[in-house]
Amino acid sequence: MSEGYLHFLEQVDDAIVCFPTLHKKEVEDRIILVGSLPIIDREGKQWDEYEVAIHATDSFPYRFPDLYETGGKIPRIGDWHINEDTFTCCITVPPEEVLRCLKGIDLCTYIGEQVMPYLFNQTHRRVEGYYVNGEYSHGVKGLLEYYSQLLKTGNDANATQSLMMYIAANDMPLRNAQCFCGSSLKYRHCHREAYKQLKLLDIEMLQQHAWLIWKAYC
Repeated sequence: MSEGYLHFLEQVDDAIVCFPTLHKKEVEDRIILVGSLPIIDREGKQWDEYEVAIHATDSFPYRFPDLYETGGKIPRIGDWHINEDTFTCCITVPPEEVLRCLKGIDLCTYIGEQVMPYLFNQTHRRVEGYYVNGEYSHGVKGLLEYYSQLLKTGNDANATQSLMMYIAANDMPLRNAQCFCGSSLKYRHCHREAYKQLKLLDIEMLQQHAWLIWKAYC
């Protein structure tokens, strides 16, 4: 058994206490979480209900578990944030997931702060025709949106991937140095926070995402 699966097992019972409509199920000698999750807004109105299955991943709790929507309400295509190769739900872009899980994430927090907003967003699109909470696009476009927002490059792919590669390859500048982006601002007033966040990612991930952006848009 992987450490990720063991961490998952340790938290399953607590997750059921937090979300009593879920229960344990054994599938191929492994325990998963299955059941329904009602989507209720702040005024107590129930918009919908989803059948889901949550599977441990080897890297849990430092990456999200795998979420499946099993009731067939969400189209199984990328435009609806479903990974078409695995049919897992794409809750957010990988770098945001990694940063959220740096110190580990427990199942109750994952379901409450990640799964429920994801399902509510899907419900709102199904009912009203659009995502209410905003969303990154699926695939490489979503990576460009995430990194360009953090780096304040306005979806300029060349500028975004160039700054990503600089951050991956270089040590932190001195706080009073001119920012590496080429602006006239000092580093501490410009890209310091973005640099510090992206340096928390695995360097290979940052380089790979920069390459994917370059390949798709540059």
